[in-house]
Amino acid sequence: MSLIPFEYYFAYGSNMPIARLEQRLGRVNLLGKACISGFELRFHKRGADGSAKCDIWHRGDPKHIVWGVLYAISAEQLLLLDKFEGRGYVRRPLGVQMESGERLLAHSYLATEVVSELMPFDWYKWHVLKGAMEHGFCENYIAAIEAVAAMADPDADRHQREIGVYLP
Repeated sequence: MSLIPFEYYFAYGSNMPIARLEQRLGRVNLLGKACISGFELRFHKRGADGSAKCDIWHRGDPKHIVWGVLYAISAEQLLLLDKFEGRGYVRRPLGVQMESGERLLAHSYLATEVVSELMPFDWYKWHVLKGAMEHGFCENYIAAIEAVAAMADPDADRHQREIGVYLP
């Protein structure tokens, strides 16, 4: 019996909810909450649909912390994730810290094109907020995500598809 090699993936945005990530990749292994210091969560990556997507912006100051979720995924799933995240993001290894204190090197995605004036669609913000609530992030972190201005998606079908991932 051989073990399938796996990769660590740090999700900080719309891939945090298990249902959404598994819709994209199939079964994944949730390892738990993790954080990265020196970065700040921002909704300023230009999405292919013209709206804002999440990014972790390097600030260099350790008081800035981004919370996320650490997953173990197969190498094949990581390549599939590259296809979802490839446009406008670059995959980089980053040092993350688990809630237990364990430090690991994990893959994550950083934006290559940012535009401060953009807003996320409401469904995209919901993915991020749902992930933060699902994984029990602190109230202040959740409140900061809730405070992000969002707009309605003019494509009602896309809105329904995106929110539909959470329906039974």
